[in-house]
Amino acid sequence: MSNASLNNVDGTAGASEDERVEQVLAIVREVLCKPGIGADDEVMDHGGTSLSIVRILAESSHALKLDINPRDLGGTVTARNLARAAR
Repeated sequence: MSNASLNNVDGTAGASEDERVEQVLAIVREVLCKPGIGADDEVMDHGGTSLSIVRILAESSHALKLDINPRDLGGTVTARNLARAAR
């Protein structure tokens, strides 16, 4: 992830749900190289693969300190679902 992106998304302590969604969405957009993807867009519908989902989870863990269990996503991988599943 670029330093500029990290500066925009780093540190979720005290972040509202909307802020967390935006932070995860920034990671999704960067990993998929899809700047227009929305918070409720399914990652797989926009060229995502299982490997890109693993990368999104790793970036969310590293940059945002979020712990996301893929089993908590209910089979739908969107930035909003990722943010909601985060612990």
